[in-house]
Amino acid sequence: MMCAVTDDAELMRNAIAAAATVRASTAPNPWVGAVVLDSGGRLYVGATEPPGGAHAEIVALRTAGAAAAGATLATTLEPCSHHGRTGPCADAIID
Repeated sequence: MMCAVTDDAELMRNAIAAAATVRASTAPNPWVGAVVLDSGGRLYVGATEPPGGAHAEIVALRTAGAAAAGATLATTLEPCSHHGRTGPCADAIID
């Protein structure tokens, strides 16, 4: 979606809003939102999927596809760096 994000606070508000949409469906995992803002001003949104599904960062990165390269990512929780049911989000962000 095209977006008029003017600062980091607005970007984070979008991530928080994304998290709120899954508040009741992620337990026991935290409800997290993530957004990718590309250089063209397009915003790609992700939220944590139910247990066993992708984390918010992965959903946002997949939605952005190639547009994620060089883009800005905001997330409401630090990206995980461990192997569990899913791979580390930190590695996916770096990639």
